[in-house]
Amino acid sequence: MAWARQTEKLRDKLLASEQGTLVKTGHCALEVGLLGLSPYEIITGSLGFQNAYRKFNLAEGARCERLFELAGNWISLEGGRPLSAFHVLASSISYEQEMIWLVSALNAAGVPLRTVERSDGDPVVFCGGPVITANPEPVAPFVDVCGIGDAESLIPRFTELWHGTLGSGGSRDEFLDELARLPGFYVPSRYDCRPGDPPSPSADDVPAQVPRVISPLNGEPVHSTVVSGLAHFRSMFMVEIARGCRWRCRFCMVCRINDPYRCADVDSVVSLLEDIPSSARSVGLVGANLCDHPGLGELLEIIARRGLRASVSSLRIGSLDREMLELLVRCGVSSITLAPETASPGLLKAIGKAYDPGRLVELVRWSAEAGFSGMKLYYMIGLPDETANDRELLASQLGELAAPAGSGLKLKASVNPFVPKPQTAWQDRSMVRQAEVKKIFRELKRRVGELAPGVELSWQSPAETAAQAVLSLGGRELAPALERSALDNVRLLDCLAGEGLARENYLHHREKPVSAHPWKVLECEPLLDRS
Repeated sequence: MAWARQTEKLRDKLLASEQGTLVKTGHCALEVGLLGLSPYEIITGSLGFQNAYRKFNLAEGARCERLFELAGNWISLEGGRPLSAFHVLASSISYEQEMIWLVSALNAAGVPLRTVERSDGDPVVFCGGPVITANPEPVAPFVDVCGIGDAESLIPRFTELWHGTLGSGGSRDEFLDELARLPGFYVPSRYDCRPGDPPSPSADDVPAQVPRVISPLNGEPVHSTVVSGLAHFRSMFMVEIARGCRWRCRFCMVCRINDPYRCADVDSVVSLLEDIPSSARSVGLVGANLCDHPGLGELLEIIARRGLRASVSSLRIGSLDREMLELLVRCGVSSITLAPETASPGLLKAIGKAYDPGRLVELVRWSAEAGFSGMKLYYMIGLPDETANDRELLASQLGELAAPAGSGLKLKASVNPFVPKPQTAWQDRSMVRQAEVKKIFRELKRRVGELAPGVELSWQSPAETAAQAVLSLGGRELAPALERSALDNVRLLDCLAGEGLARENYLHHREKPVSAHPWKVLECEPLLDRS
């Protein structure tokens, strides 16, 4: 059939672009299908996805293959098998939109969508990643097991228990019951959830709160398994050199779900660089704020000496200096990304990200002098207690930065609405309404055009950020709307009213008692894995 040939052609193309593909041969009792819920180019650049792929394949008696939708058909890259061929369907969910795509994938696999409808012959649906660790409740009715914390600790325990229960003739219920008693595994079906209340245990041996399990990161750093010429980060070998962040900005979810700050040992990173795939043309250093790593300069020097290009994920304005910028240029970095967030000193202090605005002007000038060709700046509008004057300061700041940038350094400013996130200090603050966001953007575009005509201004759709907020902050009551959105290909926001849900309650009426948070079951101290 034509569709089958087209699917196989796409699969062959993707595999031909890769180096590092893992193909385990022979019998494996546990077959894991790792769902690529975002397009191949994007998700291949996700270290969370690649780490899960590697960890499952390192587990004894387990084989993991990546599943993608190619030409309308879900198929595994390594074996060319359908979703129905796997005992476990796993996913690492990094973006809220992937919650909807998860339901679409399960539907395509013919898996009963709700956990209560599944029997022993159906695959176990196992989800992890930052979105799940922060608040899994919107997809709780569709997911059998949620991994809360670091894959390095959770995946080996999951596979070991599968072999000891389901793999040895036990039942699905026995497997889920055992998992529910272990730290780091949240089994939603073992918790009752009444409207307006957070989940509560449905049995005496189920914990009232599920601790996030964290890894000390004292072994081999998380790194790319597969390097692909078709990935968004083309032919890049990525290494996570730090996890968590010391600064704990009030809006930031990532720093909280990865707390405490941990950094990889320099020698272990260097050891990885000794044997990177021959197709790799650059090394991507990944972390929330790379400047906090005490060995960043040393690592960049080593990368430069080896004739490789470097790529850096995140640098803090207050920690960056001229020497580091010059070193980055020597490593082949041509563009740099910074996150001023706001130009208002008062809002910066409220965020917990105070820095001298003059420092940003210096960094722009130094970057232009060092030879960078581009700089991207991330700002937010609609921050709690923001005023029109604060937004005028943003336009004025861009105008002030345009002069030192000159003609050689292209400035791009991405301005997006503040989105309250679970488990953050600002989780109960409200968003600016979509109509107001559009008005703010129009005025900001006009003012930037007057003050900084050379700056390229972009923003995300207000509707997309509103949907992101709903998925971030909602509970199990969202499941019917999420299911309709997935199966009928309708925007989530357009599905809420039909299910008796008011977007106001998610976006604009956020003052709630802490006890009512859907993610309350996860709000406890993390547990360090000492195994």
